[in-house]
Amino acid sequence: MRVVEQKAPKTVFEIEREARWRMWWMFALLAACVYVAVYLALLFLHYAVNGVVVTVGALAWVPTVRGALLVLAGALAFSLFYWYVSRIGAKERLMRAMVARPLDPDDRFHQRLANVVEEMRLATGDRRIECVVVPTVGMNAFAFSDLRTTHVVGVTEGALSRLSRQQLEAVVAHEFAHILSGDCATATVSCLLFGIYSTLSDRLLEVIVGGAQVRSPLAVMGAGGLWLILGVLRIASAVTNAAISRQREWAADMAAVRFTRDPLSLAQALHMMRRHPGGAGYIPSGLSPLCIRATHFSPGQRFARALATHPQVESRILRLLMVAHVDWEDFEAQAAKAEEYFDGREHVEAAPGQSKLGTRDVGAAAAGLAAPLAAAIAPLAMTAAPARTAASGGAGWVPRTGTAAASAGASAMCCPSCRDPLVPVDYEGVSIHACRACAGRLVGADRAQRIVTRRQVKFTEEQERLADLLYRQGDVLRRRAVLSRRAAQSDPVACPRCGRAMMRGHYTYQYAVEVDRCVVCELIWFETNELEVLQILVERQTG
Repeated sequence: MRVVEQKAPKTVFEIEREARWRMWWMFALLAACVYVAVYLALLFLHYAVNGVVVTVGALAWVPTVRGALLVLAGALAFSLFYWYVSRIGAKERLMRAMVARPLDPDDRFHQRLANVVEEMRLATGDRRIECVVVPTVGMNAFAFSDLRTTHVVGVTEGALSRLSRQQLEAVVAHEFAHILSGDCATATVSCLLFGIYSTLSDRLLEVIVGGAQVRSPLAVMGAGGLWLILGVLRIASAVTNAAISRQREWAADMAAVRFTRDPLSLAQALHMMRRHPGGAGYIPSGLSPLCIRATHFSPGQRFARALATHPQVESRILRLLMVAHVDWEDFEAQAAKAEEYFDGREHVEAAPGQSKLGTRDVGAAAAGLAAPLAAAIAPLAMTAAPARTAASGGAGWVPRTGTAAASAGASAMCCPSCRDPLVPVDYEGVSIHACRACAGRLVGADRAQRIVTRRQVKFTEEQERLADLLYRQGDVLRRRAVLSRRAAQSDPVACPRCGRAMMRGHYTYQYAVEVDRCVVCELIWFETNELEVLQILVERQTG
């Protein structure tokens, strides 16, 4: 078997020199793209106007040498201005674009990532490294620079919850390789400069469709011309990013092997990521060059392969296997056993806050609703959840509001269903509040996103049955839920923290699991089994 030769590490001076040349090259590419875009737009406008109206002298200078030089001077001036502006607040803009969030010190998964990053930081040198997470079930990781002194390493919640510590170390080492080699800054500049083309093209396409619907030929013609020009520039920037990113990924994989001395862990991590979504929807496609893998990819399209920002995962795994002297068949067998082992470690913890309760009385759960609606929602009855009406809190009970609840304090939060005190518990590494009497859970909105990506809690047969019901009859249940809320015959749930009425609605439209939200405190109240059923539905979709 052929062994992949590993080059000697570059010195600091070589890295800095190459980084400077790459920056000059990126500026030249920016100026060229701006020049081509503006000049093609002026030529298109010149010939389009001359074809529709009489010859117009205002644009007669465009096809001349003087016009080309004037456009070049303007392109250079704009490029200098855009180069300066795009670097301002780079880190904050990229974090907002990726919906990245800082680590939670109370989250044991986040603490594990912080420990891995700190170990890698100490091993590679004293550099300013910030660590963030992206709340998506997709499996991905990324690194970017603020173009000054600070670098950011991020991992999605899906990867953080599914990867073992060794695999996580290999992924973090891959991102550190981008930082140490200096190409992290190049990729950051590339995304800041050229990522805008993707957004502009999509918006112009909406303008074209809207103009066609209102029958505005002038708007369609102008937007169509710009869309074609931006499409060409988008392809050019994609080809450039593909050429840069592919080489970057090969080099970072080999550098990660030097850091960890464990090529198989990185190969296993890439193998798992290949089978799961890459975080599309949270990480824009224009920022894909920053990631360890593309956010989305169509392997069956040759054109998509040519413009892919990353090499194929299979080829990257093969290179790593060559370093480890392992055949592909042996690796797949080992990877299957490893996944089977880790799958066996999932769904082994009992959900906190559960207690042995009887089955809910469906008639009581539907109290106050019309008879047809009561019959319709009867199959949805969650076990062990008290009625969501005024009767659930005793005669004359009404939701607390305003200062009355605030005076109670956060330490005296009570269950909005049975009025028992809520106690803090650890739910899959996240601190939440639960009611030990009815097993309801009060979860922060950001923490709920983390919980649905994790797979430590085991589910009961009743919860699996309810998930099957919601999956099969989701559309029908959504319509019935809207009708039941319009009936307005049930009292709203009071927020345990502020006492304001919580809004009843689906967690997302994709999952027909109804929850109560407090938009002021950003809290979500899950009745019995609702959180587990939501986790089951998410797991079935993501695999």
